[in-house]
Amino acid sequence: MFDKIGQIIFNNEIVANASDFNMGIEVETIRIDSAGRLTKEPYPKALGNQRKNHFIKTDVYQIQSEIITPTARKSLDAMHYLMALNDTLRNALEPNELLWPLSMPPVLPQDKSTIPIADVDPEQKAYYEKWIKTRSDTQGIPVGVHLNVSINDDVLKTVWQAVDDQYDSYADFVNYIYIKIAQGFDYYRWLITYLFGNSPIAEKNFFKPDEDQPQHEVRSIRSSNYGLTSDVTHNYRSVPDYVKNIESNIASGALFSEAEYHSSVRLKTMHGDLTDMIKNGTEYIELRMLDLDPTTALGVRTSAIRFFRILLSYFMMMPTLESDEKINLKLEQGRAMNEVVALESPSQQTIYHHEAQTFLDQLQLFGAQIQWGPEYQEVLDTMQDRLDNPNLTPAATLCDHEVDGSLMSYGLAMANRYQNRAHENPNPFTGFEEQPDMTANELRQRLFGVMGKPENYKNG
Repeated sequence: MFDKIGQIIFNNEIVANASDFNMGIEVETIRIDSAGRLTKEPYPKALGNQRKNHFIKTDVYQIQSEIITPTARKSLDAMHYLMALNDTLRNALEPNELLWPLSMPPVLPQDKSTIPIADVDPEQKAYYEKWIKTRSDTQGIPVGVHLNVSINDDVLKTVWQAVDDQYDSYADFVNYIYIKIAQGFDYYRWLITYLFGNSPIAEKNFFKPDEDQPQHEVRSIRSSNYGLTSDVTHNYRSVPDYVKNIESNIASGALFSEAEYHSSVRLKTMHGDLTDMIKNGTEYIELRMLDLDPTTALGVRTSAIRFFRILLSYFMMMPTLESDEKINLKLEQGRAMNEVVALESPSQQTIYHHEAQTFLDQLQLFGAQIQWGPEYQEVLDTMQDRLDNPNLTPAATLCDHEVDGSLMSYGLAMANRYQNRAHENPNPFTGFEEQPDMTANELRQRLFGVMGKPENYKNG
């Protein structure tokens, strides 16, 4: 059942370690005023200098706040960071400000040029301005959740000792595992869109009246071609092919930079440029396909994180989807399937129901083999329920809150609920105002103290 790497992990009884990936979580939200309009307030003063704060930043537009947790050794610890930073952001807002809980923005002004670009350093601002000019004026506004994930170093080293004669270098071995995981997520994005898609409609002024747009509720506008996409080639055959493909897109002018490669799956390095990955190995993978979940103040639920951990383990330990020669064709097929699923009516059974059921069955067999705990079985049961009954999917349940084709009243109600709850915190963290540039170590100690703090990750 497993491939060679999966069998080594299983035989060495390190499945538990292998399945608890290092994780950092990024959650983007839109700041609004109490009437549901885009805020006119600057970056919250209580968060200090936004150019120095590593953990609560702005994205392309000044209205977009982005929480970036430190990397934690356990994914649950990343959620604890997210909870604390979410509370910090909410308590730093002006009295008339709220955080919009949906991926698709509230009603926008007709003139999008009135939405201020983020107050970032001049070079970054020039990039944003150039990017917006070449795009639809709303493409960069929808927000979502990104997961930054890396494999436990001890697990990699244990497997490497058993296969070091089969790869030219340790970097090649690491890259093989990461590209295998990337291929899995890139192909099965359509299933993730079905199970978690949560942007069924656009509010007024997102689309121009004469612009091509969905004619009915869908599963995820953000995950479709109407969302943040790059009309460029993709290549996930190997890490060198991945890097060369992005470089050729930049050279041809199809991309301004690597940052503009808005794929749902990105391979990353923390040091140097992309070519460093070929020589020294991929350091982590960024998964960018989750819409905000408006049923939680955090924008993402622990159950979603657990499902992603199931997928990460599965793709790491199981054989590749397709041979090297055919993998890019397979992934193109997966992207086409995602476009279909993203634009399906939320209450209808997906046309890929059979393929989805086959894959969920494979996950069940995998879970039985590695003997995962009841919390993971519960997550898979929830996913099975969503497949059996599309009315249980997030997009369908969100549509129940529509009033006259709008989710404004629902969005405002949830925004107020979460804001009021944050204000009940008797001791919200306020340390950024005097020390916005604190390190991850300092943040961890300030948030959680010496006792019970998340386990350190690479001394960072």
